[in-house]
Amino acid sequence: MAISPETIDEVQRVANVYDIISDYLSLKKTGSVYVALCPFHNERTPSFVVSPAKNIFKCFGCGISGNAIKFVMEYEKISFSEAVIKIAQKYGITVKYIGNDKDKHLKGLYSLTRQITDFYKNQLKESQIAREYLKKRGILPQTIIDFEIGYSPENPERFNKFIQENNISIEDLNKIGLISVHNDKIYDKFSGRIIFTIKDHKGNIVGFGGRALDENRHPKYLNSPETQVYKKSKVLYGLFENSQIIKEKSQVIIVEGYMDLISLYQIGIKNVVATLGTALTKEHANLLKKYVKEAIVMFDSDEAGKKAVIRAAEILLSEGITVRYAYYTEAKDPDELSKKGLNVVKEIINNAEDIIFFLTQKLKEINNLEDKHQLMRYKTIYNYILMILANVNDHGLKASYVNYLSQMLDKTPSKIESEIDDIKKYPEKEYREMEEEADKLNLKLSYKEKVFIKYIYQNPEVLKDEIFDKISFPEKIQYIIDLIKNNAEYELLISDIIQNTKIQPSYESFQDILNEFVKKHEKESQRLMCEAMLNK
Repeated sequence: MAISPETIDEVQRVANVYDIISDYLSLKKTGSVYVALCPFHNERTPSFVVSPAKNIFKCFGCGISGNAIKFVMEYEKISFSEAVIKIAQKYGITVKYIGNDKDKHLKGLYSLTRQITDFYKNQLKESQIAREYLKKRGILPQTIIDFEIGYSPENPERFNKFIQENNISIEDLNKIGLISVHNDKIYDKFSGRIIFTIKDHKGNIVGFGGRALDENRHPKYLNSPETQVYKKSKVLYGLFENSQIIKEKSQVIIVEGYMDLISLYQIGIKNVVATLGTALTKEHANLLKKYVKEAIVMFDSDEAGKKAVIRAAEILLSEGITVRYAYYTEAKDPDELSKKGLNVVKEIINNAEDIIFFLTQKLKEINNLEDKHQLMRYKTIYNYILMILANVNDHGLKASYVNYLSQMLDKTPSKIESEIDDIKKYPEKEYREMEEEADKLNLKLSYKEKVFIKYIYQNPEVLKDEIFDKISFPEKIQYIIDLIKNNAEYELLISDIIQNTKIQPSYESFQDILNEFVKKHEKESQRLMCEAMLNK
């Protein structure tokens, strides 16, 4: 959908080149103009000039010049339309469009998500319980403003009153995945939760994340489902808010959740994005490479987090982004780590090693290959290295890694390259083995089990809930949960299992089925306790 000529004219008329560029660069006044080091080429002496009187900029070193829109396009590496929208948002200019019905429809949904966000923000102001919770979690007032954090009230009447007063249709609320309907009553899926507003890299509000205030409510975190506007494989939380500093540093720190990002942000580390309960994807990496040359992966410190780092490294390196691993043992996640202070976190980030160097060092620490457990660990880590290198498309970078491994492991480069070629076939072999294992388990699921698995597959963040570590599921269910939990590449296998489940599973149906599993587990645990007592 095209931006209307009237909007473009207004942006060009209102946008002041000094106001815009000073948001990005440190400008120094010299006579009637301002100068700075050019952001578009390397230089030691400033040749980049901004003229407020003429409302233009020009670099006398590389020759680039233009108005405010041109600068934003070049600096942000975005299209003309995206630059116009970004500047319009700065000046509070309403962007009007001309175009087809589909584009108008999407614009309508973005308008709706904005309305809902404003509702949540107002509800937070009115809820002392929600504000006290945020205070207890250490979330500062400015952070609430910066990330548009809100609250969805427990009482459904407030939500119903809001949608009635604003003539919001049930159909549109369904399109953004916000509601469930029971007994002809409408319920906000996020009721009773702190709301984290999810924006795409352009600043459109595409979804919501909710954190339960009640510690006994499961799951603790709930994200919007996939919708026409929210594709979780293409959205990184915090990228829009932190894009400027990420671009300036040409470096991004990748974490897994809202609170990980917010906690780092609040201690002064702001070049951060979060993946929101899904594994890092090629779409994520493709988006990031417009901003950075290097990524520091800082996932949870448990085994699942370590495995996720390997997969993220494969994807990032395949897109030409070098990867460093922020390894730590002092806490379970970056949120907890941040409580130890800026100096502790900075030291871990500064000491983050190139992922290949880090894994190679772990190999060197294994000194007894006669021991079968150490030999297995050696093989596992070495295969991780090969899998990562198999995805490096930059021939020069791959060659440098191969030479490094050759020196460190006393192997010839040709031998390592041959092993890399072999490892490319490994995922296919592993997948076939998984299929065979699945056949042995007879993974024919009941309708309820398919609904349960499909919801988890679409919302893997629920697996972080401690309930999944506390109860025992049937073997076939546990098998699939483990696949999803460990970020395994078996989407085809899982999609085959749930392919006949055409309905969109709701949070309520998932919760009902989970409660059934909990009751069965408790009943079985009681039976075993009774048997144990009788056998004493």
